[in-house]
Amino acid sequence: MSMWVLKNAIEGRTKESEVAKGKASKSERQARMEEEKNDMMEKLNKLTSKEFDNTKRIERPEEILERRRKERQQRNVWYRRWGRWITGQQ
Repeated sequence: MSMWVLKNAIEGRTKESEVAKGKASKSERQARMEEEKNDMMEKLNKLTSKEFDNTKRIERPEEILERRRKERQQRNVWYRRWGRWITGQQ
């Protein structure tokens, strides 16, 4: 009920201000509102048309740390090999 009262009050105030300013008639205002609604609906449809993959697994913090540790070890192995090759040690 309060929503309906608020909606009517806002629309009435908008009508009065537009009539006072001589901006638009009801049909022009209605056409503009429909155009805005269509634009919003198009944007919503674009957003909802993208498929969402909810099968992706969220990585746990422990798994992230383990993955980083492995990456660091791989890098270190490469640098050690490179260092041994430069210095001629084997």
